[in-house]
Amino acid sequence: MRPWLRILVSLLLLAGIGLGTWCYFARHRMASQWVSYRVGAAGGFNEARAEIARLEGGPGRDAALRELARSWGAGNPQFDLHLARYVGSPDSSESLRKTFSLEFGWREELLPRWAHYWSWRAAQEPDREIASILAYLDLLLSAESPKPIAWREVLDVQAVFQLTGQPRLAKRLGPANWQDRYRRWLANRPDQLPHVPRPAKPFADWQGPAPKLAGVGPGGAINRPK
Repeated sequence: MRPWLRILVSLLLLAGIGLGTWCYFARHRMASQWVSYRVGAAGGFNEARAEIARLEGGPGRDAALRELARSWGAGNPQFDLHLARYVGSPDSSESLRKTFSLEFGWREELLPRWAHYWSWRAAQEPDREIASILAYLDLLLSAESPKPIAWREVLDVQAVFQLTGQPRLAKRLGPANWQDRYRRWLANRPDQLPHVPRPAKPFADWQGPAPKLAGVGPGGAINRPK
C-alpha cells in the first residue's frame, strides 16, 4: 500500500473512532433532543405528556431534564405550552420543576415568559391568585420555624415576583431561600400592587387561537389553606 493511502486510511479510521466515541457519550442528549422535538410535534397534551414521562423515567434522566429546560423558550411555542402544562401537572417530578425553575437564572428572558403563561393559566383572576399566594406566604412567615416550600410553589412565587416588579428576587429562588427573598420583597412592596390582567393567549408569540384548557393554574395552584 502506498504511504499516502496508508495515511488516508489511518485518518479515516481515527475519524470513525472519534465519531463513534462522541456518539456513545452524546447518545442520551441526542435521545432527549429527539424527545423534545416529539413533544413539540405532539398532536395533543396527552401525547406530549407520555413523551415527557418516558424521558423522566429513562436513562440519563438529569441530562434529559436539562435538555427539556434548555429547549423551553427556544422558538417552539407548542413545545413551551406542553412542557409548562406538564410542569404544573401532578405528573411532574420535583426534579423537573427544579431544573425548569433554575433555567430562569441562566436565561433572563424566560421569567417574563413564564409569568405571562402563569397569568394566562391561573386558577382564578391573576390579581386574586397573587393575593392568595401572598397571604399564604405571610402565614408561613409568621410561623415560629417557617418551613421550606416545594419547587411547585417556587414557580408560583417566581411569577409573582416578576409580575409585581421585583424580578431580581426570582432568580435562583429555591425552597430554602424563599424567606429571605420574601422579606426583601415586603421591604419594597408598593402600597398598591400593579393590576395583572389575564392574557388572551399563553405566550406573546402564540400564533392562532388560544387553546381552551380546563382545570387549575400552573403548579396546580399553591397549597394554601382554604
